[in-house]
Amino acid sequence: MNTRNVVLTSLAAAIALGFFLTGPLLYKSFIGLDPSGFPLGVQLQALADAVAGPFTNAVSGLVAGIGALLGFAIVAFFWARGAARRQVAATDPARRSFLTGAASGVGAGVGALALGGAAGFLRAGFGVGQDGKGWANLSGAALRPEVPMTHPEWSEAWKGARVQSYRRLGRTDAVVSDICVGAGPVSGDKGERIVAEALERGVTYIDTSQDYSANGSENAIGKVIRGRRDGLFLATKFCTPLGHLPAGTPVPVYIEAVESSLGRLGTDHVDLIHIHSCDEVDRLMDPNVHEAFDRLKEQGKARFLGFSSHTPRLEEVANRAIDSGRFDVMMLAYHYGAWQDLGGIIARARREQDMGVVAMKTLKGAKHRGLENFEPYADAYSQAAFKWVLSNEDVSCLVISFREMQHVDEYLHASGQPFSERDHAALREYDRRIAGTYCAPHCGECLSACPEQLPINDVLRYRMYSEDYGFEKEGLSRYAALGKNASVCAGCSAPCAGTCPQGIPIQARMSGAHEILSLT
Repeated sequence: MNTRNVVLTSLAAAIALGFFLTGPLLYKSFIGLDPSGFPLGVQLQALADAVAGPFTNAVSGLVAGIGALLGFAIVAFFWARGAARRQVAATDPARRSFLTGAASGVGAGVGALALGGAAGFLRAGFGVGQDGKGWANLSGAALRPEVPMTHPEWSEAWKGARVQSYRRLGRTDAVVSDICVGAGPVSGDKGERIVAEALERGVTYIDTSQDYSANGSENAIGKVIRGRRDGLFLATKFCTPLGHLPAGTPVPVYIEAVESSLGRLGTDHVDLIHIHSCDEVDRLMDPNVHEAFDRLKEQGKARFLGFSSHTPRLEEVANRAIDSGRFDVMMLAYHYGAWQDLGGIIARARREQDMGVVAMKTLKGAKHRGLENFEPYADAYSQAAFKWVLSNEDVSCLVISFREMQHVDEYLHASGQPFSERDHAALREYDRRIAGTYCAPHCGECLSACPEQLPINDVLRYRMYSEDYGFEKEGLSRYAALGKNASVCAGCSAPCAGTCPQGIPIQARMSGAHEILSLT
């Protein structure tokens, strides 16, 4: 083949490789699977740890996906360079310098890497070819960026708040506090003090996992519950410290994972085991995980089986779980404005299977400073969000991360409280305020339209740090560290206009960001 055909074939092959290999690997990486869920995952994890680790999460999927593209880019380079050199040699046999064909090779290699990566990200991020079920499409429905989860003022009115309401957790017949501790960030002395205080205030349900804080969560929870295990409902996951166990994991490995959790928690049983962050029916219905649970239940080491999902296929997975009749509890991403059909799914779970329903991801970002000085919404956004979730009588409880001692007061102040029109107004106002300003994570729709290749998403995030959260120094320092800033937007023809699915007027917001964040 001539050079042109070699380059085009290389690019086409890279797109296919990115879509069919890198895309699925990236998608599974976002779920957070254990390294054993990827081809040569354990070996790749060990290699990554040796080079740049140790890592507390599985990076095997990223290494495999990106490594495959890099490998093919090298092949494309030499293939295209060789074709170009042969083509030149046919007309000028004396021209055999090292640089002959290098431009073609570089073009083929870089192009293969870029197009393969783009194809993989389109599949993983936007669900291209997968009915639109990609991670970026969750940004407007279930996931929000990392934001301050604490109200800027610790109100005296909240202090001493206690759990005021307890609810039945479906067919488990357990009665649990309506607001429960999510132990994801819990570790060390501080975390132990926070959880202990929450338990003193009436919280009876703790959600933890091996992969939370690289075992730190379970170790901390184990210390806190020592001597007070009775009366607590304790949930953990089929996980390892590096991630969720994939479908096909041997039964003994599933069992060993739970027994390891029991050791750290210092208890002889957990009340609930989740198949965690479940996005695939195959993993949900893996015969091995169900056999492992049945054995654990027979041995008195686990009482109930559940699953959790905040992933692109949440609705598909939840409906299959209901149909199976195998699950006692479901834990789903649920908040104001999320998942159009989720209310119906929750109602069906309770009506048909009497499943317990646990809500998570309830804050949807909680741009506290956006409401800080806005009357009559001076109270915490978190409380309005919780009251909306709990106004659904089919929801048994909600799990929320207690990161600061203030959260014990702030969050429990909402327990047992009715959802009012004032709360509804706060939620509507929050959505109104983020409309046209909120840059959704994992999106990037605008980036390819920028002729300056400016990281628009980063600039808007740094503006958010400074403008909404009061993190002025962090916003300024991160903006200053960018290789290129929003000053390039002045006088630009703005081909980015209209590309944002959230309706952000990009050029205007970028110009404003430069004014706010520029050190000059």
